[in-house]
Amino acid sequence: MSLMEQCYRKYICWLCVTIVVMFVLPFAVTRLSSECSGMALCLMLFFIINPIYSAILGFNCGKNIRRMWNLPLVSSIAFLAGTWLFFDIKEIWFLIYATVYLVIGLSAMGISKYVDKSKKSFPFSDTPNTAVITCTHIVDDKEPILFVSHDEDDGMWQFLCGREHSDDDAKIVSLKYVFELDHTIGLLKNLPCGYCAERESLNDKWRISQQ
Repeated sequence: MSLMEQCYRKYICWLCVTIVVMFVLPFAVTRLSSECSGMALCLMLFFIINPIYSAILGFNCGKNIRRMWNLPLVSSIAFLAGTWLFFDIKEIWFLIYATVYLVIGLSAMGISKYVDKSKKSFPFSDTPNTAVITCTHIVDDKEPILFVSHDEDDGMWQFLCGREHSDDDAKIVSLKYVFELDHTIGLLKNLPCGYCAERESLNDKWRISQQ
């Protein structure tokens, strides 16, 4: 599975959870609970569950802000649509709640982006513009890096997808470019010359061996 497919699945997963929490739960509260318990559940929903979920959603969106930046907005719109539809009143306070949830989500997203960026400082001892070898599958198709080697003779780095390649598949890019594609390669910053590292998927641990 390519990195792009994994990001797409993650987006769809968070979108589905958001619809359930912000749209389906108001329906469940209004249709499936008594008047007395419904009021208590509404208070729990508005003041506990929704703010906490907005923060969690925003924090996770900050880890992939390029593709998931709009989810806090979708969450607030889903909440507003659900409450106005299922509560049968166009109360202005619902709009205020939706705005607060949006602010919480965007704030958490900003914090997550800042924390994530501070953890991703360039870790290699080589300079960021060091030329490395990779392949079109990684650069163009966004497939995960599954094989890394550090050549013993000239110290050249190779970051490959693990598939068979032809000469036309080779790409020369900077080490910084590859690191920005996949920050997990930073774990191999101290890989000695003459060694390589492999893994089966993006989430697996690297297996290091001597070439």
